[in-house]
Amino acid sequence: MHTDPGTRPHPARPHPARRGAAALAVLLLASGCAGGAYGAALDGPAPSDPGVLRIAMTSSNIPLTGTYPDNGYEGFRFVGNNLYDGLTRLNLDQEDELPTPQPALAESWEHDESLQVWTFHLRDGVTFHDGTPFDADAVVFALDRVKDPESQWYDPTTAARSATITKYWASWRKVDDLTVEVTTTQPYAYVPWDAAGLYIGSPTAIKRWGNQLYPQHASGTGPFRMTRLVDGQVMEMVRNEDYWRGPAELERIELYPAPEAATRLSMLQSGQVNFADAPSPDAIELLEAEGYAVKLAEYPHGIMPRFNLWRAPFKENPTLRKALNYAIDREGTAALVNGSGIPATQYVYDGHPHHVADNPGYSYDPDLARRLLAEAGYEPGELSLTMAYPAGGSGNMYPDPMMQKLQMDFRAVGVELKLLPLEWNTIITIGIDGLQAPQWSHIDILWASPAAGMMPPGYASTFFCFRGPEVPNAVGLCDERIDDALNTAMATPGADQQHASIQQAMDVAIDEAYFLFWVHDLNLRVLAPDVHGYQKVQSWWLDFTTYTVGSDQ
Repeated sequence: MHTDPGTRPHPARPHPARRGAAALAVLLLASGCAGGAYGAALDGPAPSDPGVLRIAMTSSNIPLTGTYPDNGYEGFRFVGNNLYDGLTRLNLDQEDELPTPQPALAESWEHDESLQVWTFHLRDGVTFHDGTPFDADAVVFALDRVKDPESQWYDPTTAARSATITKYWASWRKVDDLTVEVTTTQPYAYVPWDAAGLYIGSPTAIKRWGNQLYPQHASGTGPFRMTRLVDGQVMEMVRNEDYWRGPAELERIELYPAPEAATRLSMLQSGQVNFADAPSPDAIELLEAEGYAVKLAEYPHGIMPRFNLWRAPFKENPTLRKALNYAIDREGTAALVNGSGIPATQYVYDGHPHHVADNPGYSYDPDLARRLLAEAGYEPGELSLTMAYPAGGSGNMYPDPMMQKLQMDFRAVGVELKLLPLEWNTIITIGIDGLQAPQWSHIDILWASPAAGMMPPGYASTFFCFRGPEVPNAVGLCDERIDDALNTAMATPGADQQHASIQQAMDVAIDEAYFLFWVHDLNLRVLAPDVHGYQKVQSWWLDFTTYTVGSDQ
């Protein structure tokens, strides 16, 4: 689905009806998402400072400014892609198709017939923010830092965080000052995708400050350079006048962590910020009436909780997993969040290249849910489950009211759901550590908000039996059919063939109900009317280099 800038989704695919208004009000008020921010509304949006974009993020802190951010893809979007470049970049200047890897610090690349040896031809004349020239030595230094424990500048923290994007990179070498060769562990077509997230930092700055202090003095080649960082409060970046793609239109970006939706709304209405991620959804009509630009569009992101498959009741029990999928009133959830999401019948949305067209997925059918529960061996009232979820955080939509709605849906079919709120980074850690995380002993369902299908390599850590050598899937998901399909995709150079293989994996995941397919996020963002240049794109990432701020635009 594509919409014109500043408009709501196309009427051909309308939002669910605004039913259950009473429940909506009760749940939002109970969760604090409908706080007193509305009373602070101005006669109209306050004018922004020309050239300055101020952003209210959903994260509880400023994402890490090192060469691998935290806070999920929110860290990449706001920090990583502004301070740094990868060897490749996504084409975020179009909305017609999923963005794909394009030249960045590498002007071009090619692979041999084995699909294991990749040669990157680097861009000449690029400098880091501290004036250090970018060259092959900088790329080798970056890879040594996250892949070679014997390197003097090896950084275990960054290495662990970036392990998923360098998992198949076996060796690398400098061919000449502007050429680097990478060899993979097996035939692997996703190297250009991985290279987009391999941020290159200044070797000079890293050596000067050391791995621990470097994030406070981050120096990349990106369109903005960091000038101020106050932990938990604000980060400021100013335009890199020497950026290799040309200077950005914006003079400055300011980032403010604000994990509460009502807080982001208040900051927007008071004029403290002019860009807010996911403010309170029940304020959409009010914001539109006040002149703000409300942006909604499909993109690869959803709320897809994961079952604990290590033990009962979900281990080897697809009937129970299917029962809970049929118990979800997804349209009611979409109405609850005021159309800022749409029902998810499978992992990716209709129109995504990995969507399985001939698999209907899951709809709302409580009668079928009850029958399947009985088949799974549970009478009404016999099953009690615990679900861990975040109170907020990057890309999590509106967890409190959504969880209360899910609790009501499960209770309607005779299943009691106990709610366990945890800090977002704790949720992420549990989803990475797997059985090493002691919480699995009392968590049955784990909240997950994947960038569902944004990049093909992203499926690996969630779907594969093993995340790495001897590191099993965090929730115990292991299906050889899925592994075979995904392995075929990543060993195939052609995109169409890759898509077909990934669809096979998705088909199995749907039939086995390996996830609680719930909501596709519509990426609610609200901008002041004097903020221009926003590009709707089928990606969690954004390109801020084309933004302008000012009433005369």
